[in-house]
Amino acid sequence: MSDWEVFQRDVLDVLRQYEGYFSFFERVGSLSDDSRPDCFARITRENKKEIWIIDAKNKSEVDSEDRERMLKYIDMLKSNPIDIGLEIGELSDYRFRGIFVTSNGNERLENYETVKFNSFHQFLQKELIYTDTDKVVRDLSKMIERKQLTQSQARLLFRSVKPFEQRLNQALDILEKIETDYIGLQVKKPPLSSYDFKLPVDAVVTHKDRDKAFLFDIPYSWEAVKNVDNKVEEVKKRLDKMDKQVYYAAINTFQNHESRYVLQPEEVEKEIMETAGIISPDRIADLFLPKVKTEKEYTDNGIKIRDKHGFGYRMEVRSSNDIDHAVKVVMPEKAASKMKDAMINSRKELGTINGNIFQHKVKVKQGFKVEYNGITESYDAYKDSVKSLYRKSVNPELSKKVEV
Repeated sequence: MSDWEVFQRDVLDVLRQYEGYFSFFERVGSLSDDSRPDCFARITRENKKEIWIIDAKNKSEVDSEDRERMLKYIDMLKSNPIDIGLEIGELSDYRFRGIFVTSNGNERLENYETVKFNSFHQFLQKELIYTDTDKVVRDLSKMIERKQLTQSQARLLFRSVKPFEQRLNQALDILEKIETDYIGLQVKKPPLSSYDFKLPVDAVVTHKDRDKAFLFDIPYSWEAVKNVDNKVEEVKKRLDKMDKQVYYAAINTFQNHESRYVLQPEEVEKEIMETAGIISPDRIADLFLPKVKTEKEYTDNGIKIRDKHGFGYRMEVRSSNDIDHAVKVVMPEKAASKMKDAMINSRKELGTINGNIFQHKVKVKQGFKVEYNGITESYDAYKDSVKSLYRKSVNPELSKKVEV
């Protein structure tokens, strides 16, 4: 027996296991013109009416001769539908699918499909058994909730969903960490009971003082990451009645993937900050932190910081909404004097200085601009202003004290 005959037999043996799922099935079928495809079959269901012609190829590539032969098979069935138990008038309800089963390789063909033999079982399961996967999953979920599964069935399902659970928890941990750093952010995690039918996503992030909502998918496989762009239209269709501006993205815990809708974990907070126009008290405090060891104390509406060397440096950042921030710093008198001179020379006032107490108010605006003392600038420009007017005045004085 040749290698091709062995391969053909293996393909047909797999098909025989699924014969009962076809409405019509002929193994090594014979058409009216005496041509003999390896298999042709018909599926007649309410939501799936298809005619399959299957050709086994013990090679990685499908050549032009193979494609021409497949076209002849299809034309013959269209000309003689009696071969598959149909009348001429019924043909328009059916979709014809030419399917090549190959030993390896999975090339894309314009009018036909290719399936690798080692994926053939999965292909047939998906096409013939799990034709409505969403319904299967919903039914299983209900059975789990009602405790209708056996112990072994529940254990099998639990093990199968572990990859999804691990990725989900990894991304949710990121969102929860961001949530704790902000005053007004709220992360809605699964189950998203009030969103179930509108938002097919894994987490929703909102802010109490911004009219925006962030919808996050958390792909559990690399294939799901690559298919994120295909889901965007589905998400958009379900958001018509939302009373907020809505932003959709996927948190990618796999390798980097270039897409405007896919974020790496380290990009998530930046996206929320810039889009919503918010900054956490912690991030504001970091801009004013001196280069000495400090200790932090978190409060309900901000953060308090003091140096650990007893120099008397103290700072407090207060905010009720991640938008309006008030900064108060007690600093060395020489640092305060240097800062006054820096503001005079630059003709830019960062805040007010009374004695050795510096006070500063900043507002985060839509579009991620910041406003202070009548000045509006980008966040990056604001950080440069803090560095040149504040840090360059405070750090040298504290460094002198550390050296002593």
